[in-house]
Amino acid sequence: MTFKSEGLDLDRMDELSKEEAEQNLLHVWSWRGPMYELGANSLMLDYAKPRFTKAHRWGSDFYGRPDKVNIILLGIQNLASYMMLGWETGIFNQFNLQRRNGLPKEQIMEVVMFTQLYAGMRGLGHVYRAIGDMLPAFGEPTSDPAPFPGNWTVDPDAFKSGLDMSTRAFTEQDRRGITDWYEKNIGYVPDSITFGLEVHPEFVKMNRMKWESAIVALPKQVAPHVMIRLNMMSGNVQGLREAVLLGRNWGMSREHVINGINASAMYFTAFEGLHTAAKAVRDILQDWPGEE
Repeated sequence: MTFKSEGLDLDRMDELSKEEAEQNLLHVWSWRGPMYELGANSLMLDYAKPRFTKAHRWGSDFYGRPDKVNIILLGIQNLASYMMLGWETGIFNQFNLQRRNGLPKEQIMEVVMFTQLYAGMRGLGHVYRAIGDMLPAFGEPTSDPAPFPGNWTVDPDAFKSGLDMSTRAFTEQDRRGITDWYEKNIGYVPDSITFGLEVHPEFVKMNRMKWESAIVALPKQVAPHVMIRLNMMSGNVQGLREAVLLGRNWGMSREHVINGINASAMYFTAFEGLHTAAKAVRDILQDWPGEE
């Protein structure tokens, strides 16, 4: 039986009929979203070799449509990426895509605020220009709640390090809490944290306070999932290692970690991005609990 993906016959990689191209474009237009995907697909259908276009569709099936969990997870990573890149069309599209697939505004905005730790006020500015004027009237999903992997859980307390909230001054309670949190959750205190505690501990407390309060209604695993994408994009070996160790400790599967890495390579870094992953997490992936 012929295997088709969004109108494209993936059993005939070196042929592309007019009917296949039209079916693909009709499928993309079926949810009446922003026109950029229609245009981008048109360029591949019209000018790329059939094998290139169909291989791209095949790869897209790995990480996104048609699986709804994959759609949500890829979209969350993409929203963070678009904030970093300042691509406002993509930001607008992700708000609509996530709502269409059951993610409410409150949870989408948690992804935005978590990513603000990396993208700064510039990132929030891009979100506002993309959809800010419409957010007050942005409706709640009419579909079933967005699905996440079965063991992903909402657990805002997992982020908490026991900061001393009685004062903005940095206290010994803050120092113990922050260092103990890292020891417990990734197995060591990163150099970034020890350096921050040496040179400006109040900054560490402030930024940690933001990090701990960004994600409340989403599953906690969204945090390392987004961190995987952003550290893949920046080529940060130590940051990616921390993200994967945190994801493993919080119950992410090896498959979802690898999907997060490889989707980043497919859409943003190409093969060269896997240099970062190889240096950062090869040993972790080879020794994943429950994997032979």
